[in-house]
Amino acid sequence: MMIENDKESERSNFQMLEGIIPVGFKIDFDESLFNSKAHRKLQSSSGWHSFHLLRKDKRFVVASIHFCLEKFIALSPAHAPFGSFGISVTVTPSQLFEFIRFIEEKLIKHGTKKIIIKCPPEQFNVSQHNILTVLLFNHQYQISNAELGACLQISKAPFFDLLDSWEKRKLNQGIKANLKFKIIPMDQLNEIYNFILTCREERNQSLSMTYKELYNTVRKSEDYFILFGVYHDGDLVAASIAIRVKKNILYNFYSAHSKSSDSLSPVVFLIDKIYGWCSKHHTEILDLGTSAWDGKPNFPLIDFKLRLGAIPSMKLTFEKTIV
Repeated sequence: MMIENDKESERSNFQMLEGIIPVGFKIDFDESLFNSKAHRKLQSSSGWHSFHLLRKDKRFVVASIHFCLEKFIALSPAHAPFGSFGISVTVTPSQLFEFIRFIEEKLIKHGTKKIIIKCPPEQFNVSQHNILTVLLFNHQYQISNAELGACLQISKAPFFDLLDSWEKRKLNQGIKANLKFKIIPMDQLNEIYNFILTCREERNQSLSMTYKELYNTVRKSEDYFILFGVYHDGDLVAASIAIRVKKNILYNFYSAHSKSSDSLSPVVFLIDKIYGWCSKHHTEILDLGTSAWDGKPNFPLIDFKLRLGAIPSMKLTFEKTIV
């Protein structure tokens, strides 16, 4: 009887709701930039529905997710690399299971015909990723897209020790060529964007955002963005636009090097220096992004990231059609 009472008391401490977080409640997890209110407004100015799991005795928000409803489709996120749930380590699988059910019931009342959830890379939090994946399957969600990403775990070991022999040669090559690394001021965003775009166009590739779209995003969230560059004899030969998507995670959003600098292998030098930056700034994961082109795996790029010592990381999109 005492056990039953304890469980009932624990259940009464939790509340699921749709809407705004009540005054006085604090988020008990590291919220992703892409789920923040400011970034959601950039993705879409309207149509958002937010859901929260509250722990009332602690006045904590222990789980949240945000959907944008467009033409009867509920999207998390509307337009960003990923959305999905923010979850505290204190949330149990059974609580998360019931929270998913609650959200679905509410979305159906809003006329939702399809739910799409784009999850972050597995390596961001392997335990939560595995639990959420199984629970979504239990709720009859299907995987509509699977991408292969790669993440570098930042450790006390130097980046050089992670590399295979071929990439070690490339890094030494860049050092001997006297490449220079710089953190670039944000007022040079246009220059860095255009450099990366030109490098992509040299390889018949493109960027997912226009400069105007990127500028508007950076303007609202400048503290989350960092520009890195590698120079040879004063000329920019490689660059990265990186995003601190969480306190402990840096996302290498856009990066490229000029074709003319192929012999210098400046990208290996660039990643080495970004790895060092992460070590100094309490960053645990450097996300090198997914590796695909036209919806198909870019195997040379995948192989390159793995030779850098990165860990393969699945990035899944779940979908459910409401019958």
